[in-house]
Amino acid sequence: MKRQWKVTGCLASLTLIMCLTACVNGKQKGYAELDGQPVVGSVEVSNGDSVWVCNLSALKDTVMLPLSYFTEELQIVKLDNRDEALVPARNVEVSDNYILVWGEKQTPFKLFDKSGKYLCNVGSFGQGPGEYQMIYDAQIDEAGGRIYLLPWSARSLLVYDLKGQTLPSIPLPQFVPKGVFKANTKDSLLSVFLLPFSDLPYVAWTQKFNGEVQDTITSRHLAVKRDFSNEVASNKNGSDLDVSIFTFFERRPDTLYHYKNGRLNPRFTMDFGKKEVPIHGYNELPLHFVGNTAVEKQVAENGFVTEDWADFIMDKQTLKGAFFKVTNDFLGNMPISYFAYNCNNGYYSLNFEPASLKDSLEKYLEAGTDISASDRERLQKLIDSIQENDNNYIVYAKLKK
Repeated sequence: MKRQWKVTGCLASLTLIMCLTACVNGKQKGYAELDGQPVVGSVEVSNGDSVWVCNLSALKDTVMLPLSYFTEELQIVKLDNRDEALVPARNVEVSDNYILVWGEKQTPFKLFDKSGKYLCNVGSFGQGPGEYQMIYDAQIDEAGGRIYLLPWSARSLLVYDLKGQTLPSIPLPQFVPKGVFKANTKDSLLSVFLLPFSDLPYVAWTQKFNGEVQDTITSRHLAVKRDFSNEVASNKNGSDLDVSIFTFFERRPDTLYHYKNGRLNPRFTMDFGKKEVPIHGYNELPLHFVGNTAVEKQVAENGFVTEDWADFIMDKQTLKGAFFKVTNDFLGNMPISYFAYNCNNGYYSLNFEPASLKDSLEKYLEAGTDISASDRERLQKLIDSIQENDNNYIVYAKLKK
């Protein structure tokens, strides 16, 4: 297999594109992929819904999967280096034509085009009208010309145009402690799914932008104690709003749902058998369900950590699966951590400070013993191109469907 770099200049940024020039059905020599793995689950029908069920005890081997198994070509974009364009190394959302970057520092959301050119700040950091501090979920609606931001502890959804200007916010019918959403600008519809504290009436609802509620889903069996160590998740890699709840202390065999047409449709769950339910979470990719399990360890009177993380995967069509790890074969097979958490809105994406990216590449080159000469040369060229006073680098690749 031949890999090549394409280097193109664009204004104040440089886009480095690494693409596979030969790939047969996404499979690469030297990787044990899912074809040789056992069927690890089934598809069951519940109230007319097809539900994928993965059997934990059926997962055996740990397979190494290349990033190109999941994605198309990888791109590394150096963001515009102007002072007003500088960003923290935290969150990123990639869409067809834009890159949206934000963090937890006192820095507003910043919008770039796909070449890394800085376009604008989106709103501003603060406590006034249209301002924000901590944001839990965000969405770019290119067709509707809108950017939507949902704060932690929200009572309204913040709205901006693609020039970063504040527009009237969307009122919410109840308090949202942590939530995910999907906004449809064309039809003025908003769907929300939240961390269902037991004292809140709804876990999900659909409403018009004017606040008129169309349907609601009561919390019922999904309700959790008022504990902010729990999370809600949505990868938004399909047309439906996929949602799931991650609970740290309240162990239960949760389900990943699709919220659609006023219903929470069960989509994926795990059969833990007679084993104690571990800490676990689920994510959905276009062609696979993935998730993880972990063990809780107490390190202080009120301090807990997780260890022995194990990621698993199940193919939606073949139902084959395994425990798995991902390597970046576009970058000399560098190991990838937290792969599924960085797959959102149809893209795999990461936000790197230049020093961090350079350090990771240098350490990998130093420690790697099976890196080919051509990969080593390309990686060294990338390292040499990175300057520590650069703005951040965005690494992204579109997910295969």
